[in-house]
Amino acid sequence: MSPTPPPGRITPLLRGLAGRCPNCGSRGVFKGIADLQEHCPTCRFSFVREEGYWVGAMTVIMALILVVFGTFFVGGMLLTWPDVPWTGLLIGGLIINGLLPVFGYGWSKTIWVGLHLTFDPARAEEFRPAPDGWSDERSDET
Repeated sequence: MSPTPPPGRITPLLRGLAGRCPNCGSRGVFKGIADLQEHCPTCRFSFVREEGYWVGAMTVIMALILVVFGTFFVGGMLLTWPDVPWTGLLIGGLIINGLLPVFGYGWSKTIWVGLHLTFDPARAEEFRPAPDGWSDERSDET
């Protein structure tokens, strides 16, 4: 039986886009709507790689808001031209700009970690040691 090939360089980003651990792809990384666990419950990868790390996630959520709002606003204008419902676009835009940062910030963190891992792979010191009595079933497979 041949060993499994290593994941591609883009795999961490795709896992982050799916809202999973960018390192191993497991679920259960969210502590709440807008927050991640300190580390992955499966592979023990620490999500905060350095002080001020979530500034990148803020950049990701701002870019996401710009894309979603811009698509909504411009698409709404183009689809309804020449009788554009400005009030509807205003209300819809306010809802998008108010709710997307709240409900999308945690997701932007997984995207940011995935993007970072795509260019700077995880190092051994970025994994938390397993607590006493914790075993990893996957360690037998390697």
